[in-house]
Amino acid sequence: MELTPTAKIRSRTQSPSSILLYKQCPRKYYYRYIKKLPTSPSIHLVRGSIAHQVMEDIYAVNLNHIPESQFLITLKVIIQEMFKKEWDAAAEQFAELNMSAEELAQYRAETQTMMHNFFHYLVDRLKLTGKPLKEAFASEQPEREVRLQSDHHGVMGYADAIQQEGSKILILDYKTSKKAEITDDYRLQLSIYGMLYEELAKLPDDVGIFFLKHGRELRIPMTPLMASRAKEEVAAVHDGTRSREIDDYPKKPSYLCKWSTGQCDFYNECFGQKSLNDFRSELVQIGKK
Repeated sequence: MELTPTAKIRSRTQSPSSILLYKQCPRKYYYRYIKKLPTSPSIHLVRGSIAHQVMEDIYAVNLNHIPESQFLITLKVIIQEMFKKEWDAAAEQFAELNMSAEELAQYRAETQTMMHNFFHYLVDRLKLTGKPLKEAFASEQPEREVRLQSDHHGVMGYADAIQQEGSKILILDYKTSKKAEITDDYRLQLSIYGMLYEELAKLPDDVGIFFLKHGRELRIPMTPLMASRAKEEVAAVHDGTRSREIDDYPKKPSYLCKWSTGQCDFYNECFGQKSLNDFRSELVQIGKK
């Protein structure tokens, strides 16, 4: 539809998350960022925030007074204690989820395993420096929660970690995903970080993800082509999100709308009280068309 002057707006500053959401479903983007409807609390968001906080704060701990022989066990205990503190501090958020005690305990144990995996990942990185571990911990720390912003491209994001590896730069994201796989969405997110860092300093050498659940890091070389495609994706989302009219944000039905144990925050806005079976039947019809 052609926009009237009153319907045109300046596109908001995008983030990797908002860009991926728009690509997943423009209507969901509309409800989240244009209409600003509330979203439901999620155990995955809460526990992800807890894990990220521990992984960021651990580097601020001063371990200079710890003997080298006690460094590893001390570091491990501190990570465990920080995790417990952050988990307990989120009690009110957990209460809003209406989860059973058994479910919550399962997620706690799973997240605790993620922190255990991060500890081993951190130690392995320290060993790669060839320095004594305590010295390496103090001198080889990554930049954390780095704000990367481009006014020119109208996009801003936070990189979990930017690591100097000799003369090379690695931008790393932490994920609590079930699968250790760099999907197309993850590749785009990493490409956007690389594009933003190039504008700030230079094109990073590698971008990657540490999958906490699996204790595994995957990385890919950051190429000029990836940066170019990231710019194209950002521009396309800006072009598609200048309107405030709901009709300019079409639905993109998929199994991400509703599943056996839950549904999209905006499912009722899109489909009313339609049951899971009715929704699946509609997807089948859409597929046939």
